[in-house]
Amino acid sequence: MPTDWTSLSFIIPPHSESFGLGPRLRPQTYLQRLTGHLDAAERAGLTGAFVYDFPVAMDPWLAAFDVLVHSARLQPVVAVRPHQESAGAVARRAADLAHRFGRPTHVNVVAGATRSSRAPGDLGDRVAARRRLASFAGEVREELARRLGPDSGRPLVFTPSSSTPGVVPADCVLLMARPRDRLVRDIARIRAEQGTDRIAMLVGLVVRETEEQAWEAAAELHPPDRRQEIAGRMFTAQVVSSEHTAGYALARERDVHDERLWYGAPARGIDAPKLVGSAGQVAGWLRSCAGAGVTDLIVDLPSAPDEFSRIGPVLGG
Repeated sequence: MPTDWTSLSFIIPPHSESFGLGPRLRPQTYLQRLTGHLDAAERAGLTGAFVYDFPVAMDPWLAAFDVLVHSARLQPVVAVRPHQESAGAVARRAADLAHRFGRPTHVNVVAGATRSSRAPGDLGDRVAARRRLASFAGEVREELARRLGPDSGRPLVFTPSSSTPGVVPADCVLLMARPRDRLVRDIARIRAEQGTDRIAMLVGLVVRETEEQAWEAAAELHPPDRRQEIAGRMFTAQVVSSEHTAGYALARERDVHDERLWYGAPARGIDAPKLVGSAGQVAGWLRSCAGAGVTDLIVDLPSAPDEFSRIGPVLGG
């Protein structure tokens, strides 16, 4: 039986030739790539499109506008950093886009994974930085409610999980996939601290007819890449996010956890781990995550639009 996810989302492709590498694509080339992913995602039953502030990326709000223009029902989820924008400006953009397109544009309040992406003052006192993140998220929610009312159609506020204590007001907390025993423990902690029922899990999916074919596809889709490995090491040296740090630690332990949670891609730690297996195997692993308390699913960076045709049945699409 398919899992009844509260929402199904994916991460839109970057504006560069590959993740964080290469020159920016020409606008028409990028739009062709983007619309291919959007069309395939909609056919597979996904409804959310996470827009991150990737290296070599356009402004996330502009990318969100492209998602709204070139899709029929997808709802962008835009990453914002408190030290770069005011809460009022964020709420106004989200509210205006909701009014303009008749569907929500949600907000993902992030601190930044690396030193260079965070405000300098946040690095010395993480608890104080967490309080500032909480204040910003609370202001965004209040301003959205003021502009749009408290109905269920208003934009939602997401925030990533963190090991730093402090409650951040959010409609949904996002975490990266991890071995299921750790997933159970961390979801219990998040719910106790944050008081939210919705937990979104970010994970890549490599699905094929058989397990052997899936592992062969994983190796073909993510071959050894010296540029990605160097970029990954550079990223690691700058990481301050507890989510990314935990992922790197798991990748150092071994490439595969829980039979099919794969950390062996050359960009390990930059993107989420990937579930590798047959449709039945991957669907079973995801059902166990739902049983552990995951309510929403985010598919990490599908390599090409045709991957959605394999992913859809696993998600219940």
